Amino acid sequence: MGVPKEKIKEIADILDTGFRIFIHKSTYEIVSFPDEEHSDYAEMDDRQEEIDKVESDPDSYAEVDKMSSRYSFQIMEDFAASLPENNTRARLFQALEGKKPFANFKIQIDRSGGYRDMWFAFRDERKLRWVERELRLLVESES
Repeated sequence: MGVPKEKIKEIADILDTGFRIFIHKSTYEIVSFPDEEHSDYAEMDDRQEEIDKVESDPDSYAEVDKMSSRYSFQIMEDFAASLPENNTRARLFQALEGKKPFANFKIQIDRSGGYRDMWFAFRDERKLRWVERELRLLVESES
């Protein structure tokens, strides 16, 4: 599956939305819709066309798995470790070691000045790598 870079980026951008993501195995069309378990009926009705497209031809689509919370945590940990020894790094590790690490990491990042933009670039790069890896695994499972 030689998925174009713009499709990989599109999938990476959708990852955080709580949507299920499918890619057509030959055309690379991306279809996404809310996860039924975490959505209300109105949301699902709005996306019925996309749902029907995948359900009517399931063999042509592959689902791209969501990033696990463990992997998301690892990204935060790796980012903190990449920083120079300073107060921001210490606060980020403290947030990761305490209760509600995701929420507290976000609070610390939002207060970190220039590190906030660095975080988003770091996270986005890692999300792209995640999608590339997932697509490789899908190809291998099809072989």
